[in-house]
Amino acid sequence: MKVYHVTSPKKLAKYQADGKIRAPVRAWCDIFEAVRFSCSTGREIILRLKFPDDAKRLGGHGGNAVFLEEDFKLPESLIGKV
Repeated sequence: MKVYHVTSPKKLAKYQADGKIRAPVRAWCDIFEAVRFSCSTGREIILRLKFPDDAKRLGGHGGNAVFLEEDFKLPESLIGKV
């Protein structure tokens, strides 16, 4: 499934240096929710990621948020672009 992970420039640089996003990895299923969250938190970067279809739902977000309990390996196109 395609999901949207909201982050900051500082965290993105860390992800790129590590080559992964450390667990738990949270994301929105709906781009509109990701944009709303981005605006409310000031985190200005939204990454579109591919999660497994069986990703767990995060409670309290109207079924619009999911998470992984393991690290997420970044695609090669995002690694080393610091």
